[in-house]
Amino acid sequence: MKWTLQIITCVVVTQLSSSALFAADRGSFLEAGKKQFDSGNYDRAISILSDVVRSAGDANTRNQANYFLGLSLFENEMYFSSLSAFRHVISAGDDRNRDVYEKAIKNAVVIADRLNMLGKVGRSLQKLSSGLVPGSVASHSHYALGVHDMESGDLDSAISHLKSVNPENAYYNKALLYLGILETRKKNYKESVFYFEKVIKLAKGKRDQFDIGDLARLNLARTAYTMGDMERSVELYSQFLASSSYWLTVLLEASWPLMRANDTTVSLGNLHTITSPFYREDLVGEGYILRATILFSMCKYEEMKRTLAQFLKLYDPVIRQMQAAQSSLGGAEGYFRAYQAGASDKNRVLHRAFINYAKRDQGIQKSFKVLNLLKDEKANLAKISRSDSTRGLISGVDEAIRQLEIETGDQLQKIHKRKLAELIDQREQANYLKIEVATGEKDLIEGQGGLPSKRVVDVETTVGSNYQFWPFTGEYWDDELGAYIYTTESACVN
Repeated sequence: MKWTLQIITCVVVTQLSSSALFAADRGSFLEAGKKQFDSGNYDRAISILSDVVRSAGDANTRNQANYFLGLSLFENEMYFSSLSAFRHVISAGDDRNRDVYEKAIKNAVVIADRLNMLGKVGRSLQKLSSGLVPGSVASHSHYALGVHDMESGDLDSAISHLKSVNPENAYYNKALLYLGILETRKKNYKESVFYFEKVIKLAKGKRDQFDIGDLARLNLARTAYTMGDMERSVELYSQFLASSSYWLTVLLEASWPLMRANDTTVSLGNLHTITSPFYREDLVGEGYILRATILFSMCKYEEMKRTLAQFLKLYDPVIRQMQAAQSSLGGAEGYFRAYQAGASDKNRVLHRAFINYAKRDQGIQKSFKVLNLLKDEKANLAKISRSDSTRGLISGVDEAIRQLEIETGDQLQKIHKRKLAELIDQREQANYLKIEVATGEKDLIEGQGGLPSKRVVDVETTVGSNYQFWPFTGEYWDDELGAYIYTTESACVN
């Protein structure tokens, strides 16, 4: 997809000395670089303007050169380097270039939003005087600053910035989604419902808004469950199509409100799909535990025992390998390399079930797409020239690749730790249920003989955290909502 940036004409106020490359009557290097850009000679423009950036003696010339360098890099589909050039413009406040900031801010937000690097633009904007942010891009600025504050943990400031995004702005709907998630983190569920519902309404009927509408609906269904509105939660989950990227997540999560609403037939139908051979290597152990819990409440002890036996057979080896990986991989870099090796590696350290799970995570998917883009960009930069300036751009891309690999590995490590802890909890619940089914069978026999009925049995089951924080991979739902507790009893005994 080709993105669109805005271009402005800058007044040249500073000229550089001539060199062997350009005769004096052809003007300054800056003017020469602009002419190359206007002519569509982007490789040449990049080479010239990079030298201007390195040698410019004042912020005014450097800002103009960085601006046109950003445009030239963008036209060559070198998006990260283009973003870096625009960020340099934003970071260097200079009252003489007010017209540059309008387009530099807008262009930087457009690129960074696509590259999942919006927080970096927000950090640059913090260095720019608010007086240099034109009103036409104030919403873009608030959007980037809000994401940066959210990533930094300053929730109140993030909410303030995101609320300042104008409804006419292209990023208004995304700002609303972030606000819904932030209010969830603060346990202000009524507020989060308001924002999620608004996102769904604005996204309706718009093809380019389908994904954000789906994610808002998923979060709204979770919020309804949290607030105890089981019917509303069931209704929202039922609106998802099988083609949705969240389909497996929906099947599993919807089983909870269905069970709470006493619709065990549909809940068991969902869980029958989840526990089928097709999904056995997708870390869906929670489905087995929930299915066993429902079967216990229905007094279907034999099916329950088979379900528990399947869980233990499938997931005990997974737990062992994940524990071994946790001990051997060390830090983020180890997790990244192990994941990169993939499920096809015969000597893989990470279990294939975890790899399959991580592949479904949208944040991990996006990180690898950006990594591939950066690697392509590095190769294309190497084709332009071997000047010091170009090598500097390549070095910047190298550093971005290294940093993103570490960030992705760190996220993989966090997901791995969380999923392993869930599996261990689920195994404990499975063993607990094995004891309960034995007690239930005993009480059933005794109950049929006229002996006192069995007391209510409390069975605690924990919802898994297949939650995805758009467009990152966070654990907000897992951290903030905690375990869902459900008390069930054997219907045939009580």
